[in-house]
Amino acid sequence: MPGGVTYNSGMSLRILFLTNQASYHQMHFARAMVAHLGADNFRIVFHQPTSDARTEMGWRDEYEDRCILRWWQSDVERDEALEWIDNADVVIQGRFPIGFVRARIRAGKLTFACQERLWKKTPTVWRRLSRLPHLIKNYYSVDRANYHFLAIGRYAAADLNNLGLFRGRSWRYGYFMHRPEVGIDRTPNACLQLLWCARLSPVKQPYMALEITRALLDGGRECHLTMIGDGELRTEVDAQINQVGLRGHVTLTGWQTPEQVIEHMRQADVFLMTSHHGEGWGMVVNEAMSNGCCVIASAELGAAAWLIEHGQSGFLYHRNDYQPALERVLTLSPSGLAAMGRAAQQRMANLWCAEVAAERTVALCEQLLSTDPAKATQLYTDGPCSPSTESKR
Repeated sequence: MPGGVTYNSGMSLRILFLTNQASYHQMHFARAMVAHLGADNFRIVFHQPTSDARTEMGWRDEYEDRCILRWWQSDVERDEALEWIDNADVVIQGRFPIGFVRARIRAGKLTFACQERLWKKTPTVWRRLSRLPHLIKNYYSVDRANYHFLAIGRYAAADLNNLGLFRGRSWRYGYFMHRPEVGIDRTPNACLQLLWCARLSPVKQPYMALEITRALLDGGRECHLTMIGDGELRTEVDAQINQVGLRGHVTLTGWQTPEQVIEHMRQADVFLMTSHHGEGWGMVVNEAMSNGCCVIASAELGAAAWLIEHGQSGFLYHRNDYQPALERVLTLSPSGLAAMGRAAQQRMANLWCAEVAAERTVALCEQLLSTDPAKATQLYTDGPCSPSTESKR
């Protein structure tokens, strides 16, 4: 057991999740944890109010769940959060200051860091040196056997393992949605419906979505692209639509509510996820697959590399070379694409949903707190809470 801390296996675990601000996917996970542990045994702490950027995207903190503690809202809620940090059996530290869990970690209590990749840009020597104070404060100074890592994305654990951190203590994780309803028949579209959803910014590479649409049209596949989102590249994207002759084939909607986005996904055949390696996870991959879309995404994307089974539930491409994936799409009938969408939805329902993540999180914690924590690596071979042993960035 970590640091000699005792745990009564006859009682339910008390688990605390610390995060920076409210998000709908964190609430999906929180509700699944409450369903699994009971209302008295789980809390989620929001450190800050919803940011202006998230509000612009349609996010709202209007949740009334009993499990929520809002750090900034009152001394009472902050004091309760601090009590949970000190006394919970397990604390999962998302984007939350390390200072509040440092004493807990040093006391030998089971704690998880839950984060995306460290190096969203190529880790040059200068970048490594400039991040050294951050690494010492947040990692090396609390590098203990009871401090584990929940890796949000394919490359998150490797970035830290390569620095000698969390080796043998890294587990696959992510952001999660509720288990989707499977088996709903979708009528294939004669005109291939493409969907893209993100901020119109360089890391999201919106121009690539236009290139893919143009390539499909040139390959003889009638299609239409809907782009949801806004941002600093809006004017340039609009101009590019004209430049490549796509005015009648692309619709720019601006930001939509989460509910509207889901409805678009339910109508789409293919979801294009064009972000590069700077995207740590990519929640829209979860959402699109859960709603029956065949997803085309870069293997550099944290979520895509774990969620998509290439050629079965979507397509992965490497180093912006999406041509092989498009060639496969051009050979598929509408019903063939629909079948891949169903496979994607099934994978999310069976493995990468909030309910499975909650069940596995509890099982992993129980094993790590048991008299034989080494067996935790044998619990799962794929999906949430399986060992994250990837070594390359």
